[in-house]
Amino acid sequence: MFRKGVRNAAQACYIPIDHSCTPMATNPLDKLDRQELLWLAGILKDACRERLEKNLVSQEFENRLYQRGPVEGRLDPRPFLKIWEPRYRKFLEVASELQAWLEGEDAQDLAESLRAQFQGPVEISRHGPAAAQALGDKTAGRGRKSRPR
Repeated sequence: MFRKGVRNAAQACYIPIDHSCTPMATNPLDKLDRQELLWLAGILKDACRERLEKNLVSQEFENRLYQRGPVEGRLDPRPFLKIWEPRYRKFLEVASELQAWLEGEDAQDLAESLRAQFQGPVEISRHGPAAAQALGDKTAGRGRKSRPR
């Protein structure tokens, strides 16, 4: 009645998926370079902050509106606004941390590249007693000379 190896109707409905023929899923963020990721994080942070502000303003408006009494034919949106407020705060916090992390990583990479650039092998030439005497002779002869007129 069922396919070979299938024992009941529940197993008959299950179709195993062969993942070898599906294309590999790629991360959509791979399309962006570092600066674009930083911009995206900033946009996300701004959008989350605006959404939170809008939610708080709407809550205040609805509270003032419902002080007069319930509005006929209109559902009270205040419970939904209160449910979403902590979510918006959480999204804003995560977006801020993401942007700070990207900026910190960017600053760390910059610091490492500058360190590598300026901490190259520095040659220090040491002057022995003979060199010091020769240097002293050069500087001693550099007095002010009067110009012939």
